[in-house]
Amino acid sequence: MTNQNQLFTFILILVSLTFISCEETKTQTEGVVEKIETKMKKSEKVLRHLVIFKFNEESSEADVKRLNEAFNALPKAISVIKDFEWGLNDSPENFHQDFTHCYLLTFDSEEDRDSIYTPHPQHQAFVASLQPHVEKVFVVDYWTNPS
Repeated sequence: MTNQNQLFTFILILVSLTFISCEETKTQTEGVVEKIETKMKKSEKVLRHLVIFKFNEESSEADVKRLNEAFNALPKAISVIKDFEWGLNDSPENFHQDFTHCYLLTFDSEEDRDSIYTPHPQHQAFVASLQPHVEKVFVVDYWTNPS
């Protein structure tokens, strides 16, 4: 191989390595950008919809379990629900007034909540199924104030 061919081969390898290095840097940069975007989204305000139930004494454990499962199925059916969690009252203070089941839904906008979630057929069917079993419902909607 002549010196000129060796030089050409060396330059070709150097350019190839530089290109590969740039691709790795690009991938790393994209990962950093994704993390920053995720952090920024977490700092954006979101709309929370808090629902707390006090069930009738006549409602059986099976009734309450069925209703809980139906509420838990809503996020799979209604795409505007961005986050969903639920739990049972566990407060040692006696201020719960027999409210037991707490649900927290997250939406991006009032429009998503009011125009898509609220009238959605599956949500409406769930609300109708509650009527004979719920003594009281406590609902609070609020915009988060992230720090």
